[in-house]
Amino acid sequence: MSPRDLAKLDALPTLPATVQRIFQILNDKDAPLSAVAEALAQDPGTTARVIGAANSAFFISHQAVYSVDDAAVRLGLNRIRILATSTLLASRFRPERCPAFDQSRFWHQAMSVALCASKLANYVPLETPSGAAYLAGLLHNIGILVNAYAFPEAMNQALLTYGQPDNQRALGELEQDLLGFNHLESGAAVLRRWDVPESVVEAVGRWGDPAASRLAPRLCGLIKVCRQWYQSDYMQPPECELMRVLGERKAANIANSCRREDEQLLVFAQSIAA
Repeated sequence: MSPRDLAKLDALPTLPATVQRIFQILNDKDAPLSAVAEALAQDPGTTARVIGAANSAFFISHQAVYSVDDAAVRLGLNRIRILATSTLLASRFRPERCPAFDQSRFWHQAMSVALCASKLANYVPLETPSGAAYLAGLLHNIGILVNAYAFPEAMNQALLTYGQPDNQRALGELEQDLLGFNHLESGAAVLRRWDVPESVVEAVGRWGDPAASRLAPRLCGLIKVCRQWYQSDYMQPPECELMRVLGERKAANIANSCRREDEQLLVFAQSIAA
């Protein structure tokens, strides 16, 4: 990577201090609901989206939800974290100048991989606490969002070319030509600036090649498996050691659970992108 390319990575966006504190509390698996609610109270827009999701048609109830505490009862704290973190980041990095970037599709995939990873992490051995799986899944392609926000013209060209029916090249290769780096590299770089735990940073930068990871190869492999499984609509699970550890019956149960929740996540993603 040339000095000019490194300078581009150094210019990637940071999170304002207040937002970074909220981000860190949301993604602390040991943080109690009261701390999550207090953190979200500092960002009314994100709070409104979370409460709105709890009141959506998927969770019809005679009693309306008016607080994060009540939303957590209806959605579950894990969904609250996924939805709130996605909303928080989406509101700060709006890639309007990159029209080829599909925000709804991006957030749907991110939330789906996060949810799948959080379920698998309860059953497979990792190098990290299980909470790292959810965060790595949610952020695994954050570099695409960052590139679309920070380098909209080049990224728009890369995405348009990638979407062509006759294109044979991976998105990362196209980014490399136009930017000098790919979204895995920019994603890892920006997360380091946000003080995200290094195991998650490595999972974001290395999930495409888990064997290259020194710090968290199993976490990287988990994210890769979840992406492949999501892209196949949770049909036949990918062939790998991690899935063999899980077992066929448990894999089938998790696949059915993810499939049932997929439409909910799509609605959440569309709301975030709106």
